[in-house]
Amino acid sequence: MSRLSQMARALLRQRALLAFIIILLLYGAYVYWRSLQNYVSTDDAYVGGHVVSMAAQVSGPVARLFVHDNDTVHAHQRLFEIDPHPYKIAVRAAQASVEQRQALLINAEAISGRTRRMAAHRFLSSQASETAQATVKADQAALAAAQAALARAQLNLAHCLVRAPTTGSLSNMRLRPGAYIQAGTPLFALIANHTYWVTANFKETALSHIAVGDRAHIHVDMYPNHLFRGKVIGISGGSGTAFSLLPPENATGNWVKVTQRVPVRILILNPSPRWPLRIATSANATVFFRRAHHH
Repeated sequence: MSRLSQMARALLRQRALLAFIIILLLYGAYVYWRSLQNYVSTDDAYVGGHVVSMAAQVSGPVARLFVHDNDTVHAHQRLFEIDPHPYKIAVRAAQASVEQRQALLINAEAISGRTRRMAAHRFLSSQASETAQATVKADQAALAAAQAALARAQLNLAHCLVRAPTTGSLSNMRLRPGAYIQAGTPLFALIANHTYWVTANFKETALSHIAVGDRAHIHVDMYPNHLFRGKVIGISGGSGTAFSLLPPENATGNWVKVTQRVPVRILILNPSPRWPLRIATSANATVFFRRAHHH
């Protein structure tokens, strides 16, 4: 009997262990299933940032270059200077024109005053007085135009020195001293380093779970072991193909339904100089949605 009881106890222990393993597996499957209900992920994601296309506002040859490609610059830092000599000459000419117009106006006002007094005593006709007053008004308008031309010349001179509009890094910088540039022509890019986001292209079937404000985790391929925290700040109003130059037409008889992807913008909350980001690089995005969004 003792041997039978030992066998029975061993069998019970085996069954209990098997039951425990089954329960553990079921619990693990349940936890995994629940986790799938709380987030969606995609590896179709790319880093984005604010890119300023730098251009000069005046034309001329590059006289001095203060930076190089891939440099990190601060807001208002000098980038390059266009030869200012022609613009200094324009300022001096405009100043001379203002002085000339001021002298003409002073003389016209003096003549108008004398003519008005003489007309009051009937030594001159009222027509002469009106003509003198019209000359004053014309000289006033000419002085205003000269002052505007001076201000324009001074602004052009100030624009010879090009500064960084924001803090960031330079890209595609190929300027060289002596190169002639035209006003308004894009020269290089300045990538602002204070704000980055990820554009994650989620399947349309996942959008019912995602809402603005949901938290997210970002893993950039450059730094696979570093976690960037994020927050959903925008969901596109259409799929990626909707805004292409030639959007697909599905009116043909052999149309096949394809699940579309919709861009979701996720702001990176913890950018760091230790982990510098590069725009258009690949990433993985996981959005954790709140229970209230789950259907």
